[in-house]
Parts: sequence; structure tokens; C-alpha cells
Amino acid sequence: MSRTLAAIVGGAAGAVALVGILLLICCFCIFRKRTISTTSDTGSSDPSVQVGKNAGVELTSQDARPFHIEELSLATKGFSDKSLIGQGKFGEVYKGLLHDGMLVAIKRRSAVASQEFIDEVRYLSSIQHRNLVTLLGYCQENDQQNLVYEYIPNGSVSIHLYGGGHVTQEKLEFKHRLSIALGAAKGDPLQNQ
Repeated sequence: MSRTLAAIVGGAAGAVALVGILLLICCFCIFRKRTISTTSDTGSSDPSVQVGKNAGVELTSQDARPFHIEELSLATKGFSDKSLIGQGKFGEVYKGLLHDGMLVAIKRRSAVASQEFIDEVRYLSSIQHRNLVTLLGYCQENDQQNLVYEYIPNGSVSIHLYGGGHVTQEKLEFKHRLSIALGAAKGDPLQNQ
């Protein structure tokens, strides 16, 4: 074998070995990253899913309170139009006053009773964060599903960001809306600015 041919074969073998070693290192790094991610606090390999104190969200074992439809009907004056404060993806939203004097927002939709709804309520009631409205309870009677939240008087963030059916008294400047949107996209808690 000539020296030139030996050099070519040796160079090719070295290149193949180098590529093989780089592939093994990349596979090891990817495998290790996935293993670390799935054993994190969230149990999820999706880095955007963050719970626990690091993300500012606490999961608790607090269950939502079951309400009876009569209590919610009394709080909203029979789900009257005067108590209607909005319409969302879940359904109509009513303002109500419970017998203990607490103001609540009640989201209501027509749907048959289901275990899936109860499971979702349990999940929602376990999330506690200073920037999220708290789910207080639920009601699933008479082919109606109701979610009972604490009442926040200034309306939803969506109305302040995008406007609503009515003109808001106070419009946010574009800079402030952009800051809120960026914080939400990053999963950062909202800053009081």
C-alpha cells in the first residue's frame, strides 16, 4: 500500500471515529437532560411547566367547596341579568353575594355532570398564586356546571389588554400591556408597576 493511500484510509477512519464519538456525546447529553427534566419538581419533561415555590405557584391539598345550586341562585338573584358581568369561554359569569357576605364570581355553563369536571376542579383548586384568582368551589346540578371564584372588582386582564364590549375607564398604555404580555409568556409573576 502506498503512503498516500494509507494516509487517506487512516484519515477517513479517524474522521469516522471522531463523528462516532461526537454522536455518542450528543446522545448522552440529550438523555441526561431528559432524565434531569423528568425528575424535576414538575415530573414533566416540558421546561415551560413549572410549579412549586421556584415559579411562585404553590400546590396545596385544599379542595374546592361543593355548593348547592340554591345557594348560588340566591347569591346571584336567580342568575338575573343584573348579576351578569361577562361572558367567557367557560360560559356566563355572574357576580354573587354569598350568605356569609363574600363577593364571588360564578362561571356557569350548561353541561351534564361528569367526573372529568370534578377532576379539573380539584386541579384548579390546588393552584395558589398571588396573581391568579382563587377557585373557591363548584356546583354540578340540574345539567349546569358552576365554578365559584373570588371576585376581583377591576375586571379581567383580557379586558384591560384587548378591550371589551364596553369602554373601560382606565386604558393601559402599550408599554404596560407589552410588559404584562411578556411576563405572561415567560411565566413571570406580574409586577406592580
